[in-house]
Amino acid sequence: MPVRASWKGFLRLNQLSIPVKAFTASQSEPEIPLHLLHRGCHQRIRQQRLCPVHGLLPADELISGYEYAPGQHLPLESAELEQLQPADDKTIKVDRFVESDAIDPVYHSGRTYYLVPDEPPGQRPFCVVREGMRLMSRHAVAHMVLSRQQRLVVLRPIRQLIAVTVLEYPQRIRPAEEYEGEVMQLAAGPAELELMRHLIEAMTDPELELARYRDPYVEGLRRLIEQKGAVFAGVDGPSPKRHEEEDATLIAALRAGLTATDGERDEPTKSLKARPRDGEEWPRARKLG
Repeated sequence: MPVRASWKGFLRLNQLSIPVKAFTASQSEPEIPLHLLHRGCHQRIRQQRLCPVHGLLPADELISGYEYAPGQHLPLESAELEQLQPADDKTIKVDRFVESDAIDPVYHSGRTYYLVPDEPPGQRPFCVVREGMRLMSRHAVAHMVLSRQQRLVVLRPIRQLIAVTVLEYPQRIRPAEEYEGEVMQLAAGPAELELMRHLIEAMTDPELELARYRDPYVEGLRRLIEQKGAVFAGVDGPSPKRHEEEDATLIAALRAGLTATDGERDEPTKSLKARPRDGEEWPRARKLG
């Protein structure tokens, strides 16, 4: 099944505007999703929003708030917060180009998108921008709106695509200098550096294949699920204990029905009848023929 584009818009570079669409590079959901269940009946737990004073609240009575003192909050209405959000013009606006190693990976947020042309007229200009960055060993710093927030992003060529990686704003990154006091000011000797150089050369892989690395937790979880006989999609089958009483009632009713079939069909069955679950009604039997 083809993956749907998660974003569509334009890549704008000075006076050049290219129709593009973006696909998420990583899965937003875990490879094997797990849910929180009640151990007794295996039902999925539902989280409820409770007020310690008024109890369970509907969604339309919830607002945001800033805690300016312990237990003291400044209420902020949704309309007030919406005024701070930028208008989503569906545009990736290139601000400038930088050297390919100018941005430290510590600023990478972990969210990356694959950018491709959205329409045939955008194929050639997209190719020119991509190959121009590759030729000059440059990356592009740009702005775009994602999830109703203006984000700082970096664009770089990757194979036939352009990768868009969301960056963290510098104010959200802790300076490395804050932790340098934990490191003693020592000088490495020539002999030690030479040994280290040989070790690095011996462990250097000229053609790194990341596909060889697998998540051991996911692999172990998959084996555990297969061993327990659960459906691989993560949906549990019915628990034998969950409807034990209902199953016994239903079986008794079916047996009684078979007995009635062998006897007088016009007499009502006096055996125990199966009961639907609370809040449910079973459909009435239709006459066949």
